[in-house]
Amino acid sequence: MGLRQQNKARIREALVQQALLLFSEHGVEKTTVHDIVKKVGIARGTFYNYFEDIDAIFQAVVHQMNQQIKTVLDTSRAHASSVYDYLYLSFKGYFDYVSHAEVKNFFITNQSYVRKSTYQSPILLALIKDLNRDLRNRKDLPSFTEKHEFLLLSIMLVGSPPELFLATQQSAMEFSNDQLAVFLAKTFHKVLQD
Repeated sequence: MGLRQQNKARIREALVQQALLLFSEHGVEKTTVHDIVKKVGIARGTFYNYFEDIDAIFQAVVHQMNQQIKTVLDTSRAHASSVYDYLYLSFKGYFDYVSHAEVKNFFITNQSYVRKSTYQSPILLALIKDLNRDLRNRKDLPSFTEKHEFLLLSIMLVGSPPELFLATQQSAMEFSNDQLAVFLAKTFHKVLQD
């Protein structure tokens, strides 16, 4: 990668990082292109060399987070010795990741936008596809016989952790990441084993 490409990559990364911070603090609705470029220290026109608008940079932030979540889940899958371990390690990894202050604030502040973009994400759609394939190939899951049931279960496995996280963060009740992960692992493990 040449110097020019390195500089472009650095500017793009700075834009995404500053957008994450501003979206976490103010929300996507109250963040402007001017706010982002001011934090990065570039001209407003330069922003448009990288992103079409606020929505495009929001999608870039979500894409980067989804990449990191997928990495956590792939690592969990590689280290699991049982279905329960796989579920627990995946859920625990997710909750640990989204509990970082700026990520947590981002999810809480922008939850309707995050929900909207989640199932449009190629990364999460690939994750659902992988889960669907893995579940269909297991011979020890007697409860499910139809292909569409595995797909629906895969969607639930991906969609449940964010909803549980958001609901518990906005309530007066406090739960540890381990408690949340154990609950979901037990719930889905029971569903898979019955």
